[in-house]
Amino acid sequence: MTKIKYCFTFLFLFCVALTNAQQTHIDSLKQQLSIAKADTVKISLDFQISKAYANTNPDSMVLYSRKTIQLLHHLLATENVDSFKMQILWNIADMYQYVSNDSMVFYAQQVLLICIKNRNSFPAGTEAKALLNLAGSLWWAGNYPDAKETYFKALELAEPLADTLLIGRIYNGIAMVNRNAGNYREAINYYTKAENLTRSIPDNQVLNTLLVDKGKSYEQLGILDSAYTYVQECLSMYFRKFQGKNVYGGGIHSAMGVIYSKMGKEQLAVEFFRQSFQLNTEINEIRLLARGYCEFAEHFDRFNQRDSAIYYATKGFLIDQKFNLLVQQLQAAALLTKLYKQENKIDSAFKYQQLMIETRDSVFSNEKINRLQTLEFNEQLRQQELASEKTKSEEERKINIQYALIAIGLVTLIILFLFLSRSFITNSKLISFFGVIALLLVFEFLNLLLHPFLERITHHSPIFMLLGLVCIAALLVPLHHKLEKWTTVKLVEKNKATRLANAKKTIEKLEDKMKDPNESSKNA
Repeated sequence: MTKIKYCFTFLFLFCVALTNAQQTHIDSLKQQLSIAKADTVKISLDFQISKAYANTNPDSMVLYSRKTIQLLHHLLATENVDSFKMQILWNIADMYQYVSNDSMVFYAQQVLLICIKNRNSFPAGTEAKALLNLAGSLWWAGNYPDAKETYFKALELAEPLADTLLIGRIYNGIAMVNRNAGNYREAINYYTKAENLTRSIPDNQVLNTLLVDKGKSYEQLGILDSAYTYVQECLSMYFRKFQGKNVYGGGIHSAMGVIYSKMGKEQLAVEFFRQSFQLNTEINEIRLLARGYCEFAEHFDRFNQRDSAIYYATKGFLIDQKFNLLVQQLQAAALLTKLYKQENKIDSAFKYQQLMIETRDSVFSNEKINRLQTLEFNEQLRQQELASEKTKSEEERKINIQYALIAIGLVTLIILFLFLSRSFITNSKLISFFGVIALLLVFEFLNLLLHPFLERITHHSPIFMLLGLVCIAALLVPLHHKLEKWTTVKLVEKNKATRLANAKKTIEKLEDKMKDPNESSKNA
């Protein structure tokens, strides 16, 4: 109990010190804002003030977020280039994250419309990335069916590009939808797909994200050894990459706290939760902070400390409600309903139960669950069709390679026959003709052989594919010229030798004919 009191005391003192430091920082930013003239500078300062207010004054945070949005709209009105408009619109969508879910989704949709309009001029993959960002906004807003459908559309566009990290990010997004919807096995399936794609790429963010989320999926299934392995690997990668710098908050620490709590290691769990709150507060990571409070409440409930459980569950619920984090709000309301029932406080339990039911109907209605299942089934069918087409394509490619090898072998045999024949005088033009055919066949053979590799490294870009084939031709043509020259020289020597041999035979026959009459006259 003394350790728990020490933890509360430390958290209280830390929050007081942090609040004072944040207020000093906010005052400094406001002073800079009062003398700023350029819109871009004002946008940056408003954004920083908004983030600084996140954990101390949510209303001020929203106020400065709206000021940032207003300045971004002013910037958007003066911009004519679509690529810059797209970036401004995405910044507006991002700023609406804690202000209005509907507006966030709307501006993410505007980004997608610009990408579709410029489909032929924007770089390959831009539309897939816009769909990925829109899907993330829909996920944040708790609209899981539309989020999942949009992720699948992004995947369909990203697959031909063979962009490993982009496809990995999409798999992670689909997995997040499944995990938040309670489909933990399906989530692990998609996390594993992303892991197989990105495992060989050192310290990439896609792998870092999936490790902790895959670990949480195993934790929610009660498979704690696998959960610990993945979260511990994520922590190691995080420290190795950022050298202790706080970049993404304390989500990983909170996940490890839950695992230790379920393992019965109370002291370690409390220590990781404490670190999580500190890291999330430092960078104003509101969503993870609220989730961490509820996970800490579950920890206290696990160890029969209901007063502390209710305190932290209420803190998490109020943040979720304030910023419309629907899925977390549902989880917090369910936890508070359970806790108040255990305390036999029926009125409070009924209040949170009603909130839980309303939120659940909004996020997880039967219609939405059925739609999620239908989308998953349709995607599985599409993946089976793709696998079937890929198998068929591979078989056709193998057959074409065999045909090319047979053709190369036949031409090579003809050339060798003409070259090695001691009785046949070969025209050099004939050798050149068969040499060109052989060159074309070898080029086609290499094209068939290297085509999958070229597609993978060029991401199906026609320009880079063409450059790759030109490089292959640039290597083959000089080699062909050298071989043709060498063959012509050898052929001339061979023809001379053949002619010389034929001449000798002719002379020998003439000599024999001349000898035969002389011998006949002597005999007569």
